[in-house]
Amino acid sequence: AVATSLVLLLLFLGANWTTIFLGIEERHPDTAEAAATLGFGKLNGVVNSMLVLVAVVALFFLIGAVIVARRVAMIPTIRLASTKQPPE
Repeated sequence: AVATSLVLLLLFLGANWTTIFLGIEERHPDTAEAAATLGFGKLNGVVNSMLVLVAVVALFFLIGAVIVARRVAMIPTIRLASTKQPPE
């Protein structure tokens, strides 16, 4: 849960950087002010890292879902001895 929260925070930061970069590019289209301000000239690196983070979060979620499903499957069910039905 902590790792997923940290990755989600990084995703929001990446989205914020992308918005800031595009805002600077709109105001000053033919200059390198966005690259000078944020330290990168194109959005490819930021977008690629955000895609990797999304894949990592999906992988964490799938691993967690499999672990929880296996744990729930191993819990014994409580049944009444006389009717073999679960108690109400």
